[in-house]
Amino acid sequence: MDAVKRTQRLASGMLVLTVLGLLGLLGRVAYLQAHVTPDLREKLARQNTAVLPIMADRGTILFSDGTPGALSVRMYNLFADPGYIVDPEGKLNALKDDPEEAQKAKDMLVEALSPLVNKPADELLFQIEQNATYADGKPRRFLWLAKEVDEDFYNRFAALKAKLREESRDENRIATHDKDAAVRAEATEKARILYHTLDGVGFVKSIKRVYPMKTLGGSVIGFANNYEGVDGMEHQLDFLLRGMPGEMFVTKDASRHTLLVQDQRYTAPDDGRDVWLTINSVIQGIAQDELQKAVNDFNAESGAAIVMDPYSGRILAMANYPFFDPTDFTHADPDTRRNKAVTDPYEPGSIFKPFVMATAFENHVVKPTDMIDCHGGRWADPTGRLVTDVEGYGMLSVKDILVHSSNVGMSQIGWKMGKPMMYEGLTKFGFGQRTGVELPGDQKGLLAPLSQWTNGTLTSASFGYAVAATPLQLARAFCAFANGGYLVTPRIINAVEETPGKTVPWSDVAGAPVEKQIISKETVMTMRGVMSGVYEYGTAHEVKSKLYDLYGKTGTANIAGVARGSDAGHGYGEKDINASFLSGGPLRDPRVIVLVTVHKPDKRIGHFAAKVAAPAATAIMERTLLYLQVPPDHVQTDMPGDAKKTGAAGGAAGRRAGAH
Repeated sequence: MDAVKRTQRLASGMLVLTVLGLLGLLGRVAYLQAHVTPDLREKLARQNTAVLPIMADRGTILFSDGTPGALSVRMYNLFADPGYIVDPEGKLNALKDDPEEAQKAKDMLVEALSPLVNKPADELLFQIEQNATYADGKPRRFLWLAKEVDEDFYNRFAALKAKLREESRDENRIATHDKDAAVRAEATEKARILYHTLDGVGFVKSIKRVYPMKTLGGSVIGFANNYEGVDGMEHQLDFLLRGMPGEMFVTKDASRHTLLVQDQRYTAPDDGRDVWLTINSVIQGIAQDELQKAVNDFNAESGAAIVMDPYSGRILAMANYPFFDPTDFTHADPDTRRNKAVTDPYEPGSIFKPFVMATAFENHVVKPTDMIDCHGGRWADPTGRLVTDVEGYGMLSVKDILVHSSNVGMSQIGWKMGKPMMYEGLTKFGFGQRTGVELPGDQKGLLAPLSQWTNGTLTSASFGYAVAATPLQLARAFCAFANGGYLVTPRIINAVEETPGKTVPWSDVAGAPVEKQIISKETVMTMRGVMSGVYEYGTAHEVKSKLYDLYGKTGTANIAGVARGSDAGHGYGEKDINASFLSGGPLRDPRVIVLVTVHKPDKRIGHFAAKVAAPAATAIMERTLLYLQVPPDHVQTDMPGDAKKTGAAGGAAGRRAGAH
């Protein structure tokens, strides 16, 4: 009886203590509720809340025809927790209480992963075990096993994990229902091993920027790393392409394990906007094909090519050779990455003469039929400076001065105009000013202020020296001879995704491109007629198109600063040349203009622009017009069927002859 009473008293005492304990806890809770400060509440919230960033998808860069030039794909990175898998101290692994089970799980892990990571199981096990601890003996909790694997790899891993978990459930069913105790024990062990086999590995998701067209438009598109655009349009439009990351707030326990996602504090990422360039992938391919051939055929150092719509200013192709491959940007030479068609001014030589002559026509200084004595190719200007021609001409019409590219004749026209008139005319064509294109690195070139012009500047500028222009500046200015006399603003962006699913023209975002009339339509028609002679009987007659009536101008310019001997670094050498050609067509209703410049061709093979650059430019022109389905001016009944369909350049691509 006494024992019963003692038990009852003990139970009553325990009950009282329990009630008092609960009352104390309730009192403490009430106290904390009443006295906790906002700072303490914020501190507690920080301790139990984690903010996880959600990466925004980078926008896609597309060519005007919808071909993707740069896009982001989701990648997966497989990692291991070697400290957990090996667990040398027996504190981390879920199977730490049974080292034999832990070893079996480790062996099963490497056998399962071996075919996925394409590595023998023993090598994989060695890699994990060798990285299980740091030098100080602390467990190493992170090790990459495979980086930037695709979704197929991830899905195969997920299927493997699901298979192992399903097998674990099967073993658990055996452990629950089998009557044999030994079988149940074995099944229980297998179930634990199967369930925990892949515990020590997982994935980190990432975004990889890929460039499916590789070198096509590479120097225009540029490249981006994992964080931002670095070069080209990837850099220039980073603010549009990058987007805004989102945030996810999660509540964690004392061990920092996620308990729940705080839905009310979730901010979705705002993905980057897609951008369409003006470049057409087919025309870009044509330009790169012909430019590469020209540079390689003449063992040149580099080259650039541009195709433009002269009315809208849209750049249909912009190529630089050697090509830049954004998929391998880490090994690319910085010089190859640079978009030289925009960033590198050079003295253009004779392709500059049309702008000088157009200024003379516009100001009624000369007419195409006026005759000028070219003095056999040697003439001293009023200051006594000697100007020479490759060929020794006597009396030439003003038209033929351009057709045959006479420096002597152009210098005399320049002196007839005088410095103020020529300077004003060249500024109207946009020289000495940035073009306004959206591409990074847009340069002004070199056109000295009128106050700094000397008589020597007047003579030199008449045939394309003492001035410097980028290929884009030259192509832009040449558009005026096709579009009725307007100086257009070059455009490289065609459209942009304003909001998800809604695309608007770039002009709606950036405003309409600026254009102004700089020469009259009469001067335009006169100049086109003059430059058609370059193809008909002038310096480029050997690459005259058999399909279209075209107009153009050759330019073979010595490069400054390469003279030898005591004058090295000063003046002009005879070895290094820029060979360039500007072309427009068709003659009566121009649709595109083309520029090709080849830097430092091998003079032993050929260096005159008519031989080096004109065939490539004419081939680009022909192939582009055929692609745009512009009817030829001349039907070639003897052309093979395939050539008619593909527009293999009407034979111009293969002709590598001509004068200057």
